[in-house]
Amino acid sequence: MAIRPTKVDQDDWWKMEPVELDTIRPKPNRDVLLVCGDGACVFDDIAAFLDLDPAPFDTMLINHMPLSYPGKYQHFVCGDSHMKPMQKIAQTLPAEVVKHCWNPGSTGFDIRWVKEDGRGWNGTTAALAVKIGITLDYLRIILAGCPMDHSGHWYDSYLPDSDKKLQNDHRHHLWYWTELAARPIGQFVRSMSGNTADLFGRPDADWTACMEYPE
Repeated sequence: MAIRPTKVDQDDWWKMEPVELDTIRPKPNRDVLLVCGDGACVFDDIAAFLDLDPAPFDTMLINHMPLSYPGKYQHFVCGDSHMKPMQKIAQTLPAEVVKHCWNPGSTGFDIRWVKEDGRGWNGTTAALAVKIGITLDYLRIILAGCPMDHSGHWYDSYLPDSDKKLQNDHRHHLWYWTELAARPIGQFVRSMSGNTADLFGRPDADWTACMEYPE
């Protein structure tokens, strides 16, 4: 499903002015994109990824990850960008971080991604992140903290016992990831852990190494 970026206009949510792809991707262009989700395994996954001594890479953070990610990042993406807590996070981020969403009414975000056929979105924020990464021509997309299971979030210990997030189980989304892994674009994706690692495979040092192009 082809998607395209549009500019978020805070005064007119439905204006959706087209945006050129090369204005979204940071310079210099890098082949490797690390996508960090909210899974409980995310910090172990990041450490394992760094142990591979990867080529210079860009980083895309999902949902709550800006609250605790220790390094520099270029992208922030949120599937629930219409919700006030997510907008609050977006509004606190540096101006150079590109803030991606898929919902109208996303205060504090820069880019709203829409489907070419005009249909609505469904699925997880990690799925949106992968679609954005592929559309921006990243050739090595690595998932960290996106196991698509029921192992919880990195922030669960901070939640009250009554919070519904403690009951989250992402396994019902595996049909989408199974389909994606079987498609040609699945070759551009790897995962550090969980069910997504079983589907796409885990990256090794060769896969995350710098690629050279003929001049």
